[in-house]
Amino acid sequence: CQEANCTAQFPGEPGLWYGRAMKTLVQSITKPLVLSVSATFLLAVPASAQLIVLGEGHAAGCYQSALTGNPGTRSALQTCNDALERTTLTRRDRAATLVNRGVLLMRAGENERAEADYVAALEIKPDLPEAHINHGVALYHQEKFADALAAYDRALAGEETDKDALALFNRGLVHERLENTTRAYRDFKRASELMPDWDQPRDALTRFTVTKRSS
Repeated sequence: CQEANCTAQFPGEPGLWYGRAMKTLVQSITKPLVLSVSATFLLAVPASAQLIVLGEGHAAGCYQSALTGNPGTRSALQTCNDALERTTLTRRDRAATLVNRGVLLMRAGENERAEADYVAALEIKPDLPEAHINHGVALYHQEKFADALAAYDRALAGEETDKDALALFNRGLVHERLENTTRAYRDFKRASELMPDWDQPRDALTRFTVTKRSS
């Protein structure tokens, strides 16, 4: 490594994104990110921050299931299906509901189906960072690490946003899994700089030993 030597003793798991409107809230990483439906998105951050977009009818039920930690039960998934098939949604709300259903599918261990929902959401809203981030998580759990890195790269493309710390942290986990120690260190360090009060990247940095190169 040019900047650090490290041993990944406690590999983490990428966090997911949720969606929300009218109010931003930040939670710890380990929970998926849920996007719900409404006219506007206000996005939160950490590696498991939640973006919640409030909606009505079946779409709101899908959002609530994703938000409250539903493990992907048949009834919760059917609520999301009904929202997508039986109600008229705006493009933004449809993308959000697909992300929320993807979160539920991932909790149920259906990572391939979750991936398909994130891809479908991105076909509607290609600039939706939450979908890119969750897509990366689904790919990570399928051990498609190169594709996961590409998903996080897309989430980080363009101007800096309040979701970059999450994408950087998750990308760092992939680099760490691949033993790309310098890149993992840089991503964790940048995530910690962007969100100094967030303990996940800070904890990840403790797995690294930084040494100076002799001249």
